[in-house]
Amino acid sequence: MFVTSGLKAIAVGRLVPVKRFDVLIQAWKNIPNHISIVGDGPERLRLETLVANLGLRDRVCLLGERSDVQDLFTDHQLLVATSEREGFGYVFLEALQEKLVVISTATGIAADLIPNDYLINQLSAEKVSLTVERTLREFERAKQDFESVWARARELTVKKMVTETLTTYQDTLSKRSKSEKS
Repeated sequence: MFVTSGLKAIAVGRLVPVKRFDVLIQAWKNIPNHISIVGDGPERLRLETLVANLGLRDRVCLLGERSDVQDLFTDHQLLVATSEREGFGYVFLEALQEKLVVISTATGIAADLIPNDYLINQLSAEKVSLTVERTLREFERAKQDFESVWARARELTVKKMVTETLTTYQDTLSKRSKSEKS
C-alpha cells in the first residue's frame, strides 16, 4: 500500500445500480484513505454488506441521504464518480466550485470538464483504484491540473446562467421592438 497524507474522498448519488458504487467499494480494497458515500436508495443494504464483506468499515462510510453535501465537500479533497451514465451531474460542478479534484467515468459533463488523466474510460475496480491511487500519490500535481477547471467551474453558476438568459431575452425583445417601429 502507498502512504498518503490523510486526504479524504467523497462520492455522491442515489444508491442505484447505474451509479456503480459496488465498483467504487471494490476499488477501495487497495486504498488506505477514507471515503464517504452520500446518498440512499435500493442498493444500500447490498453496498453495506459489500463494505462489511471486504473488511472496509474502517474507511468506507455510507452516510445516507444528506442535505449538507456542500458542507461535506469542505472536509474532503477528492470526488470520485463511477456512474455508467450521467447527464449534467450538478454534483461535479459543486465539487469543482469547492476546489475538489474529481475522478469520474467519462460520462456527461465530466467528459467535458475534467482533464483526461482523471477520466475513467472503461469502468472496472482496477481502473478506479489505479486512478485514485495515482491521484492521491501525486495530489499536488492534480491540484495544478485542476486550477483552470476550478476557474471555469466558478463561472458556471445558476445565477450567471439566469442573468445571461435574461440578457438574451431582453436583447431579442429590444431588437424586435426596434424592427417593428421601422
